[in-house]
Amino acid sequence: MARMKEQAGSSSSSSKGKGKQKEQQPRKRQYIGRISESESGSEEEMELDPSDKPIWDSGPLDDKPEEWQPTLYHDRVNKLKNKAAAFICEREVNEAQLGQFGVFDKFRALGWESALKCFDKDKSNLFLTEIQEWMATLKCHNFNKPSQMKLIGEVHGVPVEMSFDTLKKLGKYDSLPARDYMVPTLDDLLLKLEKHVRWNDMLAVIFLPGTYSGILYRKNLKIEAKLLLAICLLNVIPRRGDKEQVRYPEVPVLYSLLHGSPRFPIRYLIIHHLWISRNKYGRDIVPYCRIITGLMKQQKAITSEDRGLTKRHQPFTLDKLGIGWTYTQSERYHKLKSKGQRWRALKLGARDLLPGEPDEPESDEGVVPSGDEEYADEPHGGENVGQGGYGRGYGGMFYDYAQQSYESGWAYNGTMQEVIENQRPPASIFDTWSGSERTLSDQNTTNSASIERSLKHSFDRQESWNRTFAYSREVVTNNRYFDDQARRMHADWHAGRPVVEDPQHVDYASLPPYDGSVSYPTPPLHHSQ
Repeated sequence: MARMKEQAGSSSSSSKGKGKQKEQQPRKRQYIGRISESESGSEEEMELDPSDKPIWDSGPLDDKPEEWQPTLYHDRVNKLKNKAAAFICEREVNEAQLGQFGVFDKFRALGWESALKCFDKDKSNLFLTEIQEWMATLKCHNFNKPSQMKLIGEVHGVPVEMSFDTLKKLGKYDSLPARDYMVPTLDDLLLKLEKHVRWNDMLAVIFLPGTYSGILYRKNLKIEAKLLLAICLLNVIPRRGDKEQVRYPEVPVLYSLLHGSPRFPIRYLIIHHLWISRNKYGRDIVPYCRIITGLMKQQKAITSEDRGLTKRHQPFTLDKLGIGWTYTQSERYHKLKSKGQRWRALKLGARDLLPGEPDEPESDEGVVPSGDEEYADEPHGGENVGQGGYGRGYGGMFYDYAQQSYESGWAYNGTMQEVIENQRPPASIFDTWSGSERTLSDQNTTNSASIERSLKHSFDRQESWNRTFAYSREVVTNNRYFDDQARRMHADWHAGRPVVEDPQHVDYASLPPYDGSVSYPTPPLHHSQ
């Protein structure tokens, strides 16, 4: 039950002429809702009865009574152990570094370059309370087509709108002509990606061959897709949680960035992803905090003089990519390494090579052959690494057989990716296969090559053992010879025969029959003599 109560300053005509009424005991806890002017002639407040409070433990928030939605949302956010971490802020991407790896070109090809910038004009504040209030009061009004979708919430009583128009004014999102964009269904973009007609084709573009069956692991992404994903998780389709896996909604975004198509409006993605994050139970994040802050400033809900929580917004740079990345730089190059993959890009404004001057080598192979510092500290007999690979062999350096080529003479030569491409049938046949048939073929090739490389690794490990103990076995053999020679000379001396050290070889086939008149020394027993 909800009881209506007029705003302070207004009088109630029904109370005139009546005597003093008995005072009611105040409630221990009161919930206040608000009715906007569009629903009544004057703005009123609504006192909510706590006994009527619904429980939100499943389903979308907008299925609950409208007057209770802000309270339920506040309750959910305030229960978070690390509330500030749930507010995900975009980061300005350093064009001088990331532009050299083609990141900005890929975003410009889709008209998404504004996603790499931040337009809130604030580098030290996080308006956590205001953003939470806006999310709690958020409403999605009816619309006939996607470009008309609007999310409207209130901050300090001021309505703040997120729509195609307000985002365009904020940062010129979707800079290409409108005719260049197509609007996918929500199932194809965010909800039921595994049923997409080109699902396997998209996986083949962003993952290493043969690594995208079952769980989609981030370590199996191609290095280009892995770098783009690090940006997208903050600026394009933010999320928290397990960062070791790739979520399905991130696949079409990465595919479009790498492939250059299909082009769809990033505003469509931003609005729907934010609404799902607010409306879905268990989705405990608040994405696009700096976009929301920019809209609040744009629509005068907060001013430049307002201050929020102190938060220093750091730019996105190569030296802060996180776990799993190694960044180095030389005089002319930026260099990235991640799980055996390497990528380098010429620095902005790097000097030209002098005539006859050799260029830098692409990698320092002498440091860690696997190309990942994490392997350098692995003890002998560590966990398996890669497909069909092992830990370090005894008596030698670790070698990643799943990713690196080895000596010729075996059925599968070259890196794993080269092997898969070489074992495919001609393009005229391969291109006619469905995505699942291509995946199965590449997986079979990967398994065969992995088995062979495992066998070769076992052979190399056994050979390392043999070489390690060859010298010690030779020393034992020589010591046995000296022992046997000492026993022979002692036996000859004791029998009255001539004692000779290291006697010459005797050709018994050329001697006459033995008549017992001549006593020859006992021949040595060591095969090397």
